[in-house]
Amino acid sequence: MSAQEQALPVQEQLLHVIDCRWLLALYAIIPVSVLLVITDAWIFNGQALRQYIPDQPEHWPFWTVIFGLPHIVASLVTMADREYLAHYRRTLLWPTLIFAGVASAGILGPQPLSYNLLFVFLAFYTIYHVLAQQLGLTLMMMATPPSRAFKSWKWLSVLAGFAIYINVYGEQYIGNLNIFGIGLYDALTYAATCICAALVVLAVRLTPTSRHRIGVWYLWGNVALLVSALLINEIGYTLFVILIPRVIHDVTAYMVYVTHDRNRNKQQQVNSLYRLTAFTRLSPVVVLPLVSVGIAFLLTSYHEYSAVTILMLTITFVHYYFEGFIWRGGNPHRRYVNFRR
Repeated sequence: MSAQEQALPVQEQLLHVIDCRWLLALYAIIPVSVLLVITDAWIFNGQALRQYIPDQPEHWPFWTVIFGLPHIVASLVTMADREYLAHYRRTLLWPTLIFAGVASAGILGPQPLSYNLLFVFLAFYTIYHVLAQQLGLTLMMMATPPSRAFKSWKWLSVLAGFAIYINVYGEQYIGNLNIFGIGLYDALTYAATCICAALVVLAVRLTPTSRHRIGVWYLWGNVALLVSALLINEIGYTLFVILIPRVIHDVTAYMVYVTHDRNRNKQQQVNSLYRLTAFTRLSPVVVLPLVSVGIAFLLTSYHEYSAVTILMLTITFVHYYFEGFIWRGGNPHRRYVNFRR
């Protein structure tokens, strides 16, 4: 690196940046999915599409190999870096042990209570993680500090998402429940509907505060994400309820990881994975997805073993945890990722 390059901040040396317009383009899956669902349900009476898709996406063998676990593995690959391990070692040691304990208790503890509690914990943490990523990007694109209205919008979004998630998976994992004579899932539907209405009102209030037009579009994209999930679930096309946020979240994550890895390893391969694959001369754009999908396939192939399930849950929780702070200023990851509005 030249003396002039060394004098520049890391952000100014980056060759690759993330164009926010591509992140926004991922939300096109929402109107496409809604159009497909409405057309099939109301014009073809479910005969053109519904009979060919599973009720639960996990019934497709390739689902967990493509969605969910691979991007979690990819995030761990970014940690295969001596400098990063030294920086995060103390921060991640105890949380990793605690999450391993939670996963072990859920799988090996007295059943079915332990598994039911594990499901509720995983459901809430998953929704929080997914929406925290998208809403964090919203705040960045709006270029405004997190106001009280924005914080309210964020937590209401999480609650709405959690209610919808439990409606999708609850009967499968915790069974039918009644609260004061009202079915749990009916109550959650009513709650999610009211919360989504409040989200629309808050979004109207937040719109004028955005300093960039793309921030407004991204804000409403996330409102549409939750409203469409609620609507599609009520129509009965569960697959799309899970598919929409999965595609948006996972592809966004891969765009960030690939950009980070390209910038971090552009001068020399400091990450162990890219040192091992240097002979191929392949870019992280190719190497990272292939390796992460391969590892995810290996793990899911042996998920019937308790030890493998506990491992998968542990790395999932650790991923949720460190994604909450590694992309903030002051951490080495953030130095190698920049965004173009």
